[in-house]
Amino acid sequence: MTRRVGSSRWLGTTILAFIISASMIMLPEMQHPAQAQQSWAPPPAPGQPYPGQPYYAPPPVDTARATAEAIADAHADTNGTLWYFAGCVLTWVGILVAYVVEPTPPPARMMGKAPEYLAVYTQAYKAEARSIQGRAAIYGALTTVAVVVVVYIIIIVAFVHETHTTTYYSITPSEL
Repeated sequence: MTRRVGSSRWLGTTILAFIISASMIMLPEMQHPAQAQQSWAPPPAPGQPYPGQPYYAPPPVDTARATAEAIADAHADTNGTLWYFAGCVLTWVGILVAYVVEPTPPPARMMGKAPEYLAVYTQAYKAEARSIQGRAAIYGALTTVAVVVVVYIIIIVAFVHETHTTTYYSITPSEL
């Protein structure tokens, strides 16, 4: 059996190479047939689906988990003792400062999170930390008021007792 090596074999090989190279060139365009069609419409924005393809939305943000993590982190980060003593020393000014100062969560906890998660987390963190600060400052101010009231009561009782006591002198035999 002999094979022909002439022009027909060369033509067959060339056609086969042309078909394979054309399919390799066209393959990326065939993956997105909407792009292969000529259109005057602008191309879709990055992140937007191509026409005819399903759109997969990002997973929904679990707001309950974000809120729970923010509250736990606010309890761990907020120094209630500092605000207690601020309330003790500054009384109503300390309470005002505790509610005006806006705590912010550490930036390291926000890396790699979705913007919706960050919004929920930051809002819950600030609200809980401000609540902790304010409560501690109120407790400190109430402690100061209680101590001042007790001291005033002791002073008043001592003064009243001092002025209304009768003194009994004992008569010693030398005075007789």
